[in-house]
Amino acid sequence: MKTIIVSLVLFVIAGCNANKEDEKAIRFGFIGPLTGPAASYGNAQMKGIKLAVEEINKAGGISGKNLVVIYEDSQMDPNKATSAIKKLIGIDRVTAVIGATTTACTLAIADTANTNKMVLLSPSASGAKVTDAGDYVFRVSPSDTFQAVVTADFVHKQGLKKGAIVFTNDEWGSGLKNAFEKSFTKSGGKIVAAEGLAPGAQDFRTQLVKVKTLNPDFIYIPLYPDESPAFLRQAKEIDVSAQIVGADNFSEKAILNTAGTTANGVIFAMPAESEEKEYTSYLEKFKAKYNEDGSYTSAAGYDCVYLLADAIRQSGADGDKIKRALYGVKAYRGASGLIGFDSNGDVTTKKFSVITIIDGEYKQIK
Repeated sequence: MKTIIVSLVLFVIAGCNANKEDEKAIRFGFIGPLTGPAASYGNAQMKGIKLAVEEINKAGGISGKNLVVIYEDSQMDPNKATSAIKKLIGIDRVTAVIGATTTACTLAIADTANTNKMVLLSPSASGAKVTDAGDYVFRVSPSDTFQAVVTADFVHKQGLKKGAIVFTNDEWGSGLKNAFEKSFTKSGGKIVAAEGLAPGAQDFRTQLVKVKTLNPDFIYIPLYPDESPAFLRQAKEIDVSAQIVGADNFSEKAILNTAGTTANGVIFAMPAESEEKEYTSYLEKFKAKYNEDGSYTSAAGYDCVYLLADAIRQSGADGDKIKRALYGVKAYRGASGLIGFDSNGDVTTKKFSVITIIDGEYKQIK
């Protein structure tokens, strides 16, 4: 009995000490899809975030306080993302939130962030509507408006004049579809069909059969990483000969492993991977920690941690002060590239590359 009592006392003391240490920590939240159609994005970002947290804490934390990140799985569901941010703010008392990963979830939680003066820094929400999401919403990846224009211009210059679009019918997919179609038709091209499917779709045969009869030169597919391989396999089964044009969904290398040879020949635009030492160093550290290759996606999550940490060191942990510090960022040399925010919290300093896939590898063509 004495042994049990002593053990309980020690357990309580240890718990109290742990709670005291936890109270001293600075907490960030992360909201992203760790399961579901865009899970490869969310998990890549989580790994980049964990690497940054480990580095910061080893170097003494943020103003002497350890950094802790609380991870919430949105499953790419705006309702789950909304519940997650309310928990992070009301229960976990976080200082800032990294996320959401996807556009629809970011827009769903933007009002809550703005109302609570909570900075929301997204690694990858690229939909055009995020520009107007509010004063506390920032993102380190460029708007889809730029990506779609770059892609449409490249496709048109390759002599591909007639296209079809198969897209995920949410804020991200429909936003890319609209921007691409507007830019492509303005250049004199023609879109003969635009087929939208609910997020998470895995059967594209009906749309592919319809599109094939229209004989387009290309099919533009803003689909999520878990959807894209199914589309490519079914396109091959149905013997679709049109050029496949992707969006930045193809920047997530998990697609290459799942799609295999069906991804050969796909072309797409994505924010250009940095050629600077910061990205090279990041890739080396990522490889050493996880024994796998890093990517732009994971680097964007990594950068979000450092941007918020620097803002707190500079101005303090108050939401309004963090916001003002981020608005002052104009030339941060991050792992994902040069980052500078405009008056809408949009990053305006990144360029795009056009990539093709050959034998499971990326090759830059522009």
